[in-house]
Amino acid sequence: MDSLLPDYQFEEGFSSLIDYLFLTYVVATRAACILFSSHSTNMLIKSIQISSYQPAVSMVLNTEGRYDPRLTRNIDLGCHAFIMDQSNALFFLDSYYVSHDYAEVRHPNKTVIIVQDPSGELNTEFMDSLRKHPAIQEIPRLLLVDPRDDEIDLWTHWYKGNPEEAEQLILLDTYLTQNGTFLWGNDIFPDKTLNMERRMFRLASFKLIPHFMFKPIYDEPWIAKYQNQTVKIDGMGGLIMVEFCNKYNCTWDLHIDQPGEWGTVYKNWTGNGIVGTITERRADVGVGSLLTWHTSHQFMGFTATIRKVSVCGIAPRPRLIPPWQTVILAFKPEVWLCIAISIVCCIGAYALMAGFENQVQTKGLGWNTMNVIAVFLFQGADILYRTMPECILSIALIAFTINLGNIFVGKNASLKTFPLFEPPIDTYEDIASRDVIWTQTHEAWIQSLLFSQNPVVQKVVSNFRVHTGPELLSLANQGQVVFGVGKLNYGHYMIGSFITAQNVHLYRLMTGDLYFEYEISMTTKTWPLKDRLSDLILWIVASGMRAYQEPVVAKRYMDYEVQIKIFHSQDKEKVPPRAMVIEDLLLAYMVLGAGLSLGMVAFVVECLLHRYMKTRWTLSLK
Repeated sequence: MDSLLPDYQFEEGFSSLIDYLFLTYVVATRAACILFSSHSTNMLIKSIQISSYQPAVSMVLNTEGRYDPRLTRNIDLGCHAFIMDQSNALFFLDSYYVSHDYAEVRHPNKTVIIVQDPSGELNTEFMDSLRKHPAIQEIPRLLLVDPRDDEIDLWTHWYKGNPEEAEQLILLDTYLTQNGTFLWGNDIFPDKTLNMERRMFRLASFKLIPHFMFKPIYDEPWIAKYQNQTVKIDGMGGLIMVEFCNKYNCTWDLHIDQPGEWGTVYKNWTGNGIVGTITERRADVGVGSLLTWHTSHQFMGFTATIRKVSVCGIAPRPRLIPPWQTVILAFKPEVWLCIAISIVCCIGAYALMAGFENQVQTKGLGWNTMNVIAVFLFQGADILYRTMPECILSIALIAFTINLGNIFVGKNASLKTFPLFEPPIDTYEDIASRDVIWTQTHEAWIQSLLFSQNPVVQKVVSNFRVHTGPELLSLANQGQVVFGVGKLNYGHYMIGSFITAQNVHLYRLMTGDLYFEYEISMTTKTWPLKDRLSDLILWIVASGMRAYQEPVVAKRYMDYEVQIKIFHSQDKEKVPPRAMVIEDLLLAYMVLGAGLSLGMVAFVVECLLHRYMKTRWTLSLK
């Protein structure tokens, strides 16, 4: 460098430039990180003195391994602006993804300043490697500082347009160190995201009615492609992505993993479905009823909330209780037990009184038993009044049975007036207590419940099963299990295609939710437009547009008849009056049949016993 200024004055001018850049463009970030190299010959990087208004840390970057863990720790402490020389630049970019993936703090708008060595010539190989590095496309706020003579050229990449255009380096401005001014006075960090000139980003999703759908289009304006075919995106989440690209002039390259659906992420940073595609950085953004799952948060970034999601279920409709069972249901089991105890006590009391009476002829235990049961059944009985104790007990027994009988008859009549149904499955406690199986197509339906310490919720989780579409259709036609359902915000329900107009009548919507969550969109931890997408989501939610959007999408893609029937599934079922049938008298016939059977068994036993005794008596005479 052949500078007209002494070295110390040039270094002061350079330091003033860096200080100006940070105060003007980087002060909004939390902290700056100055990265040194142990083998660097660039003296300018060591002369940097950032204003006290800007928090900054310095570290010597260890370039031996895959990445420097200290850099990740500094990112967690707030470093989101980085300044370095060219000896560190390529290693920093090589480790950019992994350093930020392992960090917990997510700040999408990184600022990177790379200072070239003023003592050497312009390294075209380095410049070519820099502009073609994939990490550069995650950093729109990039500045390449090239000191030359008494001037400092400030370069950046275009970032917008197709990949060839995006990687091109452009000269922003030239800083004159002699008088501390800029040659053209341009914006050093222009906002490249306002118009991205049809730049293509990668979007992960799958066909999920009513959240994300797509279909091929021909000879029409497009903003998305799938396998080199132009497509039209629709759905509650898809329309957000459409509006995003309409606003910022970008396009989408769809990555669809229909079998993987929401997907799974493993500890080695691999996976499938939406979350796996984002974790492996095969996509920049994911959309499609993604919730704030704790298990996914460490691998990717979350946008603002799209909506509140309530997850409930449609359970088998309660069946009509057979009329013969209403006789038993007149009293609760504990009442029937008390009545049985009362009968035993009365029989015992009569037997006890008879045992102490020597003046009158007494009856046996069997006679007392039949007499007491006859009184309880309102049948003719010989009322015992031979002694004062028996008279008192008999009067009390008659009064008790008359009162009990009237209560039973009235209750039984009222139960037969209105049809009775089995208790419905309305809450997650019902699923747990009745050991009911509930099912859907993916484990994502229980992700929000996995870490619950509530034993009831743990039982609900253990009762969840995953089935394929054809299996779910077969189960739906049987009406035996609960199916997970997502409630939309304006009266519609996200259900699978296995619930059809032919089997929806078998189910009833649960009155209580299993849980609620918040729907978001997911991005990689370094996608620079996450804040833009979050702002758009908040604008759409605040505008109330979704109240009109949801019915339109539902009408296009959902079975309206099924939606109506689910909405009204909690209405009271009407059972018209009918004439009595054999089923109404089934309990009476069951009692009669049991009596006849036991009577015949007793008769046969007595006959055999009589024959046996007669045979023994005959043998004894011989």
